[in-house]
Amino acid sequence: MSENPVSIDTPVNKSASLSVRRRLTRDLIILVLLLSTAFLVLSWFYIRQVQKDITLTAIEAAEKRVIEKKQQIFQPISNNLLLSRKWAELESLTPDKQNTFNKRFIPVLETLPQISSVILASSDGKEYFFSRKDDYWLSRYIDPQQNNNTAEMRLWNGNNQLIKKWQEKVDYSSQTRPWFKLAQTLDSKTPSKWTKPYSFYTMQTPGVTGVSRWKGKDNKTYILAYDVTLSDIAQSLSSKEQDTGNIAYLLSPDGEVILPPGNTQYLRGSPEKGSLFSPGHDSDNYIIFDSVTNWINKKRPVNQPIYFSRNGKRWWYKIFSLDHQHHSLYAGVIVPEKPLTAIIRENIPFILAGSGIILLFAFGLSRFLVNKYAHQLKDVPKTAISNSHFKDEIYELIRQGESETLEFKSTMRKNLKSGKFGKEIEIAWLKGLVGFMNTNGGILLIGVDDDGSILGIDADEFANEDKIMLHFKNLLSQHIGLEFSSFLNLIINQVEGKTILVIECERANRPVFLYNKNEEDFYIRSGPASVKLSVSKVLKYVENRY
Repeated sequence: MSENPVSIDTPVNKSASLSVRRRLTRDLIILVLLLSTAFLVLSWFYIRQVQKDITLTAIEAAEKRVIEKKQQIFQPISNNLLLSRKWAELESLTPDKQNTFNKRFIPVLETLPQISSVILASSDGKEYFFSRKDDYWLSRYIDPQQNNNTAEMRLWNGNNQLIKKWQEKVDYSSQTRPWFKLAQTLDSKTPSKWTKPYSFYTMQTPGVTGVSRWKGKDNKTYILAYDVTLSDIAQSLSSKEQDTGNIAYLLSPDGEVILPPGNTQYLRGSPEKGSLFSPGHDSDNYIIFDSVTNWINKKRPVNQPIYFSRNGKRWWYKIFSLDHQHHSLYAGVIVPEKPLTAIIRENIPFILAGSGIILLFAFGLSRFLVNKYAHQLKDVPKTAISNSHFKDEIYELIRQGESETLEFKSTMRKNLKSGKFGKEIEIAWLKGLVGFMNTNGGILLIGVDDDGSILGIDADEFANEDKIMLHFKNLLSQHIGLEFSSFLNLIINQVEGKTILVIECERANRPVFLYNKNEEDFYIRSGPASVKLSVSKVLKYVENRY
């Protein structure tokens, strides 16, 4: 026989069961790992949420700046429109009084350069248009009653002196223009309004017009209108912040990007006067168009932060209305998502502190559990031995003597009194295995007599260790069932030059029966003996145990 410990290497074998102490240590390690993993996962989601919150805060701030700029553009114009209307009403200003008109509005246009032109029209179709023309001022006067389809054009210098005049054929009526129609809807509660974007007749560029009206002493209705081009609005609103990378832009209700003068991306209009861009054409190199294309293609609603990826980087954008009453003009802001690495660096103190707290908590909990159950661990039944200290373990078990979790048997199959192989010898120690598995587990030593003397199993006359293992497997299959092999482990080793068998038994997770002579018997351990239970007691025992 081999002098080294041998465990069965067959389907009936399982590696030696972990001791309760090892299991407790394992469970505590798992606890620490689970807590640490949970903290890292929660930290990851927290950092991602912080990243999103920072970006959304940046979007809200960018949106607020755009709205403030819009107020800075339109508020002075709206105030001046109402003030000039009041002045025109008191002065009984009409489209015929060109010199008086010029003296009033040249300072207005110089003070508020975002106003591209001023119009004064009356209900009888007369209109006076006044606008910049390079370094001069251009006016157009139309009187449909005197000059049918003809406009009187004049060029003025900065001192309101006439430089040139001529006539032009026009296909134009102020009464058909969007600003004139809008003016008809004004009342005392709403003294002024702004049109939706449309194309200006004279400048042939898109814009919006603010209008106000009054009733003259001659019972005619007069309308004062201020034109503001979309490109000028875009120039005031559009921006790209060098320090943050935030971008702001203007948008038409049809989803066209309104670019300021001087841009190089245009499809309609001109680089000098500004242009409209319809997304979907050669826009790969302009992130503004990417955001608008994403917004249109996915039919996103306004006022909703949305993200898209470009060149491996995530960007967030939001498109919102600048005119909540008519939804006639929109703006968009784009904010680059703050890099995750930067968020992590900023939160390193939090991560380290949290990791330290988790580890301290786990360590403290481990110490508490170990200390609390230390005295109980001493009383935990021994169901496994250490192969590295096999002899010492055997001597210690023999010193303890038979108990509820330990039993000695002299041989595996031979009756020493009769000198013959006996089935009753095999059934005797198989009862012990069943009792161990039905109770709290235990260890069976074969080759040790009741007094603790080491006899060895030479009397069983096995040719080699393989024969021992095969015989054990056959008995297990015949009398207990191979399905319970996972709860058993057979070790073959020598002590004092004599071969002994150690069978380690774990507590089973279901009832175990001993099959013998067409009978099924149920055993449990009671002290150092295996006790057979009656059917009624088996039912009660199983009900309370499993």
